[in-house]
Amino acid sequence: MVRIAAALFVCMPVFLVHVCAQDGTPVPAPELKKLEPLVGNWSGSGKMTEPGNVTSEWTARGSYRWCMDGHFLREDFTIEFKGVEGAFTFIGYLGWDRENKRYVNLNANNGGQVQMHEMKLLPDGSVLQLMLQNQQGMPYAERSLFKVTGDTMTHTIDMLMPEGPSLTLIDGRFTRGGDPVVVDGSGPPWMAAKQHESMAKLCRSAGVYEVKGEMVMAPGAPTMKIGGTDTFRSVFGGTVFVGTTDGAAEGMPGKYVGEILYGHDPVRNCIVGVYADNFGQLMTMESRWSDDGRLVGISSGLFQGQPMVQRSVIAFDAAGATTSASSHTITGTAAPLESFRATYTKKK
Repeated sequence: MVRIAAALFVCMPVFLVHVCAQDGTPVPAPELKKLEPLVGNWSGSGKMTEPGNVTSEWTARGSYRWCMDGHFLREDFTIEFKGVEGAFTFIGYLGWDRENKRYVNLNANNGGQVQMHEMKLLPDGSVLQLMLQNQQGMPYAERSLFKVTGDTMTHTIDMLMPEGPSLTLIDGRFTRGGDPVVVDGSGPPWMAAKQHESMAKLCRSAGVYEVKGEMVMAPGAPTMKIGGTDTFRSVFGGTVFVGTTDGAAEGMPGKYVGEILYGHDPVRNCIVGVYADNFGQLMTMESRWSDDGRLVGISSGLFQGQPMVQRSVIAFDAAGATTSASSHTITGTAAPLESFRATYTKKK
């Protein structure tokens, strides 16, 4: 199994185990149809109640739209709190994890958080997320529940702190309609969130790159040539780093498009990445800087039901631009193999 390195299109092999159209491209999972009621533009308002019974009002606008050839539902939202300067904004990808048979939400916000959470669809159509969170060293549990009924969407968030009863943090109501919302990440970070030094180092590699390389799709498979363009940009004041790939592989139909969101996780004390592509693949990875200035990423999970682990190594020049990347993969009982290798030429 080939996973993410610096070139996002190294995830291409998984499509072979998916249901494919006549042209060989993977077909979106049928489970995604249950997310269709979310599609559209939304505006809403509500109340936030913080610990200590401190309440405030908020207004929000957002959009859900299909992307990645229908394999993911992209969400873009902006929320403004009365009396607070600036807005809380986030982007996300809602999809179906084929390997683990579950709905997931991959997202990043302008507070610098990058996460993936499991979602449950309840019998009445409600979308439930139960999450363990941590804010400035304080652990807490969060329950998010939203439901669409026609052109109305309700959303509540309940929070359980280390002590005391649960608290309804957010209670809101949305109406379908209005203009589309696209969060481009150009605004400042939320509540003056600071860019971590590990992210500052990664953001030096922002730019557009021509990528040429090769990959091995599975143990014993032949080597395939790959090529395309990777674009990396700093968003949310440099607290999040976004990489987008437009590529292709020798002998494979169509284009390959993927996106990865990087952010620093203070709990794990490393860079985390969440990833989605137009083959319906998704993943998370942890990355750390080596003593020699390379970025080493580790991801693990299932591939065709078999355990898989991959290490990627990305190299940079003195100016911070990406120069090369490679990955080694172990799947099931097979021997380790170099599954990906590529060179990067910065265009702008």
